[in-house]
Amino acid sequence: MRNQKRLLALSFVSLLLFPGLCLYWTIYDIVGDSNRWNGTPIPAGNVEGSSDISPATESFESLDFSGFDNETGRSFDGRLIVPNLIHYIRFNKTTFTFVDYVCLRSAYIQQKPERIYLHTNVDVNNLTGRYWKWIQSEPDLYRRIVIQPIELPSEIFGQPLSDGWRLYHGSDIARIRTMMKYGGIYLDNDVYVVQNLDKYRKYEIAMGWDEGQFLGSQVIIAHHDARFLPLWLDTYQQYHADLWYYNAGERPTTEILHRQPELMHRVKWRFGVHMLMQDLYDSMEWPDWRLNQDTIHLLINHRSYLDPHFKEYSDFNDRNIQHYPYMFGQLARLVLPKRPSSATVRRYWNSTTVALDGIVNDQRSPDPTHD
Repeated sequence: MRNQKRLLALSFVSLLLFPGLCLYWTIYDIVGDSNRWNGTPIPAGNVEGSSDISPATESFESLDFSGFDNETGRSFDGRLIVPNLIHYIRFNKTTFTFVDYVCLRSAYIQQKPERIYLHTNVDVNNLTGRYWKWIQSEPDLYRRIVIQPIELPSEIFGQPLSDGWRLYHGSDIARIRTMMKYGGIYLDNDVYVVQNLDKYRKYEIAMGWDEGQFLGSQVIIAHHDARFLPLWLDTYQQYHADLWYYNAGERPTTEILHRQPELMHRVKWRFGVHMLMQDLYDSMEWPDWRLNQDTIHLLINHRSYLDPHFKEYSDFNDRNIQHYPYMFGQLARLVLPKRPSSATVRRYWNSTTVALDGIVNDQRSPDPTHD
């Protein structure tokens, strides 16, 4: 830590005294005499709110990933290059479901992110429901929430989105653009976080991509300059409105990753983006799930036709989950807090305000992503 501080101080002095010589750092990984990562740019200026960012995180630095090794990640100094920000996209959602709440709280418990962004086209004053109030009643969780306004895309590269699948295809596009703007950890609303994800924050980008499968976009951990992201977005130049997962998963896998697998740190099964329906909703035991999974996609929107017990439990809540016998019940109960009282909710709500710029809670530190 002391040496890191000295290096930082020396770099700062050098930048002041010799600005012309400090436009770029050339960083060498001396293992095997290889130059794995060249031309890493110096940040253009101080990041507002940088005091709220861990010293181990280069959150908003622009990086050139030419020659970057996504097998080892940033190995020469162990620093993390992906910001500890979590992103959810919530189009047309005014209410938090119980599953939304469970998943968000699992991410909060395991990751302790600096911010949890809710990218939504719903005004903050229209957010409602039992579990939104529960979020508001937890001060440390609620102070991390950022309501970030975003429009539901209607077209991509001049091509109108599918009428029937606009919500889903729009979300696919929005998550790519969000990661290109901020970087961090994108999670589908029904992704349960099992383990801390910091071990993936040393890579340019990490995603679930199992053998013989297309890319899974339910979990994305990436720096905003990851080379794969603009290439992925560019596949929408040929948008197939009639195909559910063509642009989101099939085409980027076959046309980009099959040719350039080095652009990504491949996570074959630990992100749980494969079919786990039976383990979650039809099994009372799941040996070693905590050891083998870092995240789990709960497939909540597919239960109606894949879950054999859907008619018995068509909708989960904090009451029926207490006696739900299958594995999802155990996962949910692990992250549930003691239920807050109505008085606690009212008291916390009355003590906070919603700032006009979308930052929730008036006592929080500055938002490090603010332009």
